[in-house]
Amino acid sequence: MRLVLNALLVAVLVAFSCTAGAAPAAVPAASQTQTLRVGIVLSVGGLGDHAFNDAAYAGVQKLRQMPDCVVDIVEPGDVAAIEDSLEFLACRRTGLVAAVGIFANEAVRRVAAKHPDVRFLLLDSVVELPNVMSVLFNEEEGSFYAGAFAGLLTKSQSVGFLGGMTSPVIASFEKGFRNGVAFVNPQAKLLVEYAGDTPEAFNSPDIGKKLGLKLASEGADFIYHAAGRTGLGLIDASRRVPFLVIGVDGDQSGIAPGKVAASMVKRLDVALDTAVRAVRTNRFKGGVLTLGLADAGIELAISRFNQGLVTPVVAQRLEEVEAFLLHKTSGTQSGSATAVIEK
Repeated sequence: MRLVLNALLVAVLVAFSCTAGAAPAAVPAASQTQTLRVGIVLSVGGLGDHAFNDAAYAGVQKLRQMPDCVVDIVEPGDVAAIEDSLEFLACRRTGLVAAVGIFANEAVRRVAAKHPDVRFLLLDSVVELPNVMSVLFNEEEGSFYAGAFAGLLTKSQSVGFLGGMTSPVIASFEKGFRNGVAFVNPQAKLLVEYAGDTPEAFNSPDIGKKLGLKLASEGADFIYHAAGRTGLGLIDASRRVPFLVIGVDGDQSGIAPGKVAASMVKRLDVALDTAVRAVRTNRFKGGVLTLGLADAGIELAISRFNQGLVTPVVAQRLEEVEAFLLHKTSGTQSGSATAVIEK
């Protein structure tokens, strides 16, 4: 089931679901029910963002292939609709209620506190309650990898970063990217732009296009974005002037073949699978789980349309960067390869 809801419609559904003001019954343990119902509230912007929401949907498609797993999706029309969407799912005896992104943080906190017997999953943010599993992705680590990719390939010795809303989360993307560039190419210059300081900064393709053209005019030949749908404007700009984009969250190479050279992918499918299996085996518990390179939670997906960029020398340097990151985070250089070239 897929619902696209604004705050008013969700409120009506919540009132209908939680009838007569009664609290919903506790969700039975996984071993006591044959079918697991999972409800997911996407972030603002909805499906079609070619980023975080679409990455979550890819995970949904995999869950739907599991036996006896039913998945409902709610696309909130705005931030205000997130809380009522979560309430709606909690009232439907959903086995696992998931929310995507930082804008769901306070909504999850309030609804999870109100429904202590319902299991909640929060992706890419943290709520510390016993019934909330919070899954973070090491975006600084992944962005470091993206920065190394740009630093190795830049010819102008200038690369760019386009952020969505000014915030600590997006600042960590910028920090990782900056450090990755400097790690392989200390002489390269980093140019930085942000789209704004409100949630709308993640949903403004026109601003993304304008800022992308600005960064390119200042000499950036690779631009990495962490800007949601605003990044689609950046990709559109790359069709008109000679620079390449590094996408984020999902593999964005298909949007503009040959113009999105790589994407820093957050494997939301891995996070969803981890949480669902925990519910299935009665091992679900609140806490914070961080997924990085070593966990296959993030990866740098290099577009098949840009394979020619990755010479043997560049490939070797990227392997060295990966080994450095794995050693830094886990004390070992073992682990599966996470620089993926599409076939």
